[in-house]
Amino acid sequence: MMNVNRRDFIQRVGLGVFTVTLGSMALSRVASAVTLPNDLNRAKDKYNLQGLEKQHTPQLKVPLVAEDGRVVPVEMTLDHPMEEDHYIESVTFVVIDDPLAAKCQYNFTPQSGKPFFKFQSRMDAGTKTVSAIVVCSKHGRWVGDAQMRIVGGGC
Repeated sequence: MMNVNRRDFIQRVGLGVFTVTLGSMALSRVASAVTLPNDLNRAKDKYNLQGLEKQHTPQLKVPLVAEDGRVVPVEMTLDHPMEEDHYIESVTFVVIDDPLAAKCQYNFTPQSGKPFFKFQSRMDAGTKTVSAIVVCSKHGRWVGDAQMRIVGGGC
């Protein structure tokens, strides 16, 4: 058993609190430094899609409020052709202000069929914007997003 006097105990606890505080400040700076690329195409009105927006804007379904940040359900649908010369190459899911911003990426071929996902993700507490970035072989990168609130963080 280790013998620690009161002064050593207070110093060690103080150092621990300082370390945790400094670490959380660094994490918040890193999370806020992550941003979506500027060259993404975005629908002008996600509730009234026009032209190429209809095929390229991913539709995300997330709960308005999630009680447990360890298991947040995320669903994405996209009505896009999967032809040899025109298909979705990949979908990347991102939560910008989360400690771990990049959640997952899926890669496709024309044989993959229409892109559809339903999975659970881990997210930190707070108001979050979940974004799906799709890469079309002909029309570049498009983004769709949805907002939600996480009550109990899972990170």
